Amino acid sequence: MANRKEFGSKVRKQALTRSGMVCEAIGDWYGLPEGQRCARDLAYGVEYDHYILDANSKDNSLENCRAVCPDCHKWKTANRDTPLAAKTVAQSLMGMKTRVKVKIPQRPKSPKPNTPKPVLPWKAMYGRIEP
Repeated sequence: MANRKEFGSKVRKQALTRSGMVCEAIGDWYGLPEGQRCARDLAYGVEYDHYILDANSKDNSLENCRAVCPDCHKWKTANRDTPLAAKTVAQSLMGMKTRVKVKIPQRPKSPKPNTPKPVLPWKAMYGRIEP
């Protein structure tokens, strides 16, 4: 997810004002019963969520920003955003027709000497044994 852009400070302030300092997570998109709002006090922590996944929308506007509590943001990221992002990547990879071949460089072999190894003279360690 390269080149991800976060919300600007103006958008974050507007989203926090719009929320009334209460979590804006609503419904099953955030793991809540249909139509129910989380309503946790954001004074204990606030995170700014791309309602429509940033990787798919590239939309950093106020309309796509939700001021939510950390628990709701964590749930949505794990159960909605991550699986959807993985699906998007898989679909884009399926569209590729060729595989990229990567050539791994190998270490050059050391040159072999052209001269034969010298023959060392025989040295008797224990003396000569007669048959």
